[in-house]
Amino acid sequence: MSLNVIEVGLNDIEARARYDRLFEECPDAFIQQSTYWAETTLDLYPRQDKPIFLICEQDGKDVAGFPLYLYEHPLGNAISSVPHAGPLGGIFHRQNLDSAAIASIYAALVGAAVRIAERHQCLSLTVITNPFQDDSELYLPLLCPTYIYKNFTQYTDLTTFMSSDDKVAWPDYNRRSNLSRNLKRASSVGFTVKPCETAAELSELYNIHVLRHQELNATPLPFRLFENIFRILVPKDKALILLVKDGSSIASGCLYIQHKHVMDVLRLNMNSDYSEKGPNFVNTDHSIKWAHRKGIRTYNWQSAISRGSGVYRYKQQWGAKEVPYYFLTRLFCEPERIARIGKDALISEYPFHFVVPYGVFDTAFSQKQFEK
Repeated sequence: MSLNVIEVGLNDIEARARYDRLFEECPDAFIQQSTYWAETTLDLYPRQDKPIFLICEQDGKDVAGFPLYLYEHPLGNAISSVPHAGPLGGIFHRQNLDSAAIASIYAALVGAAVRIAERHQCLSLTVITNPFQDDSELYLPLLCPTYIYKNFTQYTDLTTFMSSDDKVAWPDYNRRSNLSRNLKRASSVGFTVKPCETAAELSELYNIHVLRHQELNATPLPFRLFENIFRILVPKDKALILLVKDGSSIASGCLYIQHKHVMDVLRLNMNSDYSEKGPNFVNTDHSIKWAHRKGIRTYNWQSAISRGSGVYRYKQQWGAKEVPYYFLTRLFCEPERIARIGKDALISEYPFHFVVPYGVFDTAFSQKQFEK
């Protein structure tokens, strides 16, 4: 078996088309592993990432891909497979490969990523593992991470949640329960459900997003991300911006991004004026049925602040199961250099970029494993 790894830039037209074809032929890949997602996230901040897409070729056939994001900064460069605002990524490959072939492919791609990080004199390389097909054991001996950060996501398996006749099979959906009561209450309000279709609707949704994050003392996503999803991903049928409206007002809105078998709930936000009427239940109900009709199997809710949070419990009502995934970080510098940069500078100068787990600053860089 002969393996070869090719580097592809976003502006390499022919090579990029080759990567895109491979991506489209891998139904279990994530939208965050695509060149489309790189386009969507590229101009969110003044200092832009340099996307580097790796193609692994086996005996002349493209079999696997690996997106990397190089962030160049005077304090030090960093590279990762963790794309902005949607933490899925890492290596994807064709279906029906045997375990020996997959192991060889991971070795070739991780080896190439390490060489790229060294070439660009990076502080660190961070790789994110796959929560739905756990590949952490493939990465560990190849990457030899300095730090491991364990996170979790929640997902609903639509192959069991929905029945073959497009009806919901999950028992709590149909029997008397908090979910059924909340759905019944929300359905009685007379909300309408529609995709976001105008710039005015997008702006109104973003205002709700900002207000909701202010209420939660959280940092909102940049409006440019909303605009780019609307402009780039929606026309490619890789995203759905779903609105629940009360007359002309938006009561709930959500950004969903998807590819083939996997859909992510990127941001579900409710107008707080409607908190007693449950419009988010209508949004989720509609999106799950929409996803099932498209053949999506994994409805990925993404992570939550904690297992005791209301957000975590909301997802559980919809049959969500928890699975772990990992951020594996290999340092290419002495920890003292990161210490001199400091946690505050990492947060401000590397926004939405993973350089090291922040917990290292609380443990004098001596602890290797961290957990959310």
